[in-house]
Amino acid sequence: MPAWRLLIHEPQPPALALAVDEAIAMQCAKSRLATLRLYQWDRPAISIGRFQRIDGAVRAERCRSAGIPVLRRITGGRAVWHDRELTYSLVSPLPSPLFPASLTETVAVIGRVLAGGLQALGLPAQLSAVAFPATRRADARPSPFCFDAPARHEVCAGGKKLIGSAQRRWRDRFLQQGSILLRHDAGAVARWLPVHSDDLQTAAGLNDLLPEPVEADRVAEQLARHVASAWKIALQPGDLTAEETALAGALVREKYETVAWTMRGEGKQPVTG
Repeated sequence: MPAWRLLIHEPQPPALALAVDEAIAMQCAKSRLATLRLYQWDRPAISIGRFQRIDGAVRAERCRSAGIPVLRRITGGRAVWHDRELTYSLVSPLPSPLFPASLTETVAVIGRVLAGGLQALGLPAQLSAVAFPATRRADARPSPFCFDAPARHEVCAGGKKLIGSAQRRWRDRFLQQGSILLRHDAGAVARWLPVHSDDLQTAAGLNDLLPEPVEADRVAEQLARHVASAWKIALQPGDLTAEETALAGALVREKYETVAWTMRGEGKQPVTG
């Protein structure tokens, strides 16, 4: 039975949360170790996709004034409001017997196991069969909000998107990151992201649909159990290596907390101080 590492972390500062994921992915090139990581952020924050422009993706001045951190991921996709959610990351070497060679089919494999874990919690979760347009309004720009509409193979229930995911691939490994909504706070999203009210009706949190509330730790436990069972792997609780810890610290200082990475050529004014 293949062995994977399981990391369930306490809430972390936003820059560190993203830096740890990247450090794990970087070290996977040498260790060939597959890792499932589940965690929360220690404060409300926004992450934007690797290629997304902050201009138009967030209400930058409002975020700056309120001290809402805005960070850039190394994975693609659109803006995510990180609050009342559980974040997952999955790193695997390639090739792998579990994952097809294509990005799309790998997303489907991961989506199916995530949906199965949520089904065990009592949610009618399933994968989106088709990608919906990024906006349903002919006169509007595409929404900057990740949960505006599901991409193909993303997890939905009752016509609402539950999980937003994005992937970064290298020749020999991949990282997939995703946000599992526990509550969908449409008011907060509208406060910090320039979204139309129509765009806020397409998402739901687990506790918006379940008859009894579920905590993040129970969701993490159930997902880990289902991943191990569905993929027939031994998920072994572990810790970051010394190399990963050091690398994550360097990435926080030299990348995720820097204006150069966050703004990516959009100017030198940081979104938050």
